[in-house]
Amino acid sequence: MTTNRVSLALLGLIVAGAALGLRHNVSGVLRKSSSVLKKCGVLARPRSVFAQGVTVLWSADMESSGNPGENLQQWYFPDCCDRSELNPPQSSSNGGGIYNSGTASAGPSFDYAHSGSYSAILKINTSVESGTRLFRWQEPRLNNSNSDLYYSVWYYFPTTYTPTVYWNILQWKSNSPTWGNNPMFNVEVNNRGSGMYLYLCPPSFINGGTCYGQTGNTYYIPVGTWTHLEAHYVGSGLSTGHVTIWEDGHQLFDIANVQTRYADGDLG
Repeated sequence: MTTNRVSLALLGLIVAGAALGLRHNVSGVLRKSSSVLKKCGVLARPRSVFAQGVTVLWSADMESSGNPGENLQQWYFPDCCDRSELNPPQSSSNGGGIYNSGTASAGPSFDYAHSGSYSAILKINTSVESGTRLFRWQEPRLNNSNSDLYYSVWYYFPTTYTPTVYWNILQWKSNSPTWGNNPMFNVEVNNRGSGMYLYLCPPSFINGGTCYGQTGNTYYIPVGTWTHLEAHYVGSGLSTGHVTIWEDGHQLFDIANVQTRYADGDLG
């Protein structure tokens, strides 16, 4: 499954809010969109890592000023929208987009809302390999030389699933003139009978492509309630990158001194 430019992919579930941010001490901070990530409910859980010392560069609350339309237009900000699915001709001012392959769809939904009225519902038919993707590439690409970015997303799993091959819900890609456009690190869902849980998979040239399991006690994904996934992703074409993942404030992975993009590529 490939697209022209990809940095953030959310596959096959319900998404309430997403944001990208930079540390305050990084120079050249981008202007954030007029939409502000709503953090209702964060204080009822362990304190949000994302809320500590970052400036929001982009966010989507799925409301689109009260009218989400059929295209979840915040994902395309500052432009909207290209209705093609995979590998569309990108508008020069699109900062992201929505792409489907196989039998899949993404759209606004009244069914569940973390705050406000809407979420994004992502559906796939697993009879064929399929993917529905909400992507942002503008922020990682523009900050590629000093890519110290935080990512924050709210997910809702309405029921328990047992993936039989793989289920990727968060992904970073690197686009290289030498190696092409390929996944770097992926956050995956599995179920071993006790419940759904997350694991982290690197590209083939890191750790031999062997996925990382959670350290200590496994933190299982709650069902029928919102769960908050956060990531700190330091992009590096050398072995100086860093990937940290939290779920509801629990640190699941902390992988240091790794290559997180192609040496001649970017994260956008």
